[in-house]
Amino acid sequence: MNDMALAHLYRRESGVYDVPCNGCTLCCHNDAIRILPHEDASKWQTEPHDRMPGARMLAHKPNGDCVYLGEHGCTIQHDKPQQCREMDCRNIAQAISYTQARKLAADGRMRIEIWRRGKELLAQAKENNDADRP
Repeated sequence: MNDMALAHLYRRESGVYDVPCNGCTLCCHNDAIRILPHEDASKWQTEPHDRMPGARMLAHKPNGDCVYLGEHGCTIQHDKPQQCREMDCRNIAQAISYTQARKLAADGRMRIEIWRRGKELLAQAKENNDADRP
């Protein structure tokens, strides 16, 4: 097992992938989920990555949705690629400013709604933490 695969296994077992999506599928529309080198791309339906020559990404339906997005959410939840597991809009909202998010959205590299959802979840977490304090 290589270092990337070991890191992925550690993240899975330590709860890093426990993202509170609660039915949200914003990141499953017009995404570019790259299949990482340590992953077996033959497990999924893929297509050439539109921004990274030589790389593969999850395939899309004609409307831009991930081919694995079903009526009730992700149909490969139990065995989705690492980038799907690590996607956490809260991290994006913490890492980039609104201006940066707008630029990425204008370039077609990220939907601004993902950044907004991350900010919303961060605000909710702060409110919950503040409410728990005496």
